[in-house]
Amino acid sequence: MKLKRNRLKTYYHKVKSTKKDKEGGTYEVYGAAVSFSGEMWPAAGKIQAEMYGDRLSYIRNVRINGKYVITTDRDGQVHYVYPSGLDIMESDGLCLYVSASEEPDYKIISAKPYSFLRLEAEKRK
Repeated sequence: MKLKRNRLKTYYHKVKSTKKDKEGGTYEVYGAAVSFSGEMWPAAGKIQAEMYGDRLSYIRNVRINGKYVITTDRDGQVHYVYPSGLDIMESDGLCLYVSASEEPDYKIISAKPYSFLRLEAEKRK
């Protein structure tokens, strides 16, 4: 199965890392934007409605074009790595409606390894 070319758009992925400030508090920092090709649509259907309830209107599905390899790091975190260098993990940021130079507007809450990697992303507050 292929993705339709007329539905493919360019989106941006930003790796999330956690930093500590001088007082010991933590905060999120996002890395450089990496572009990828994929299609996006709003969450819908009975299963997603049961899973997300009132949050359903803030959820987007993203299907990424291309082959990937599943790896884990020493902390047990699952990575979905593409030959282009794109390395996706849950809780990373996505720029779906904003430019690559801005903070991500969505956060990956679920990654499903089907023939195409399918992400569920929730709007950041």
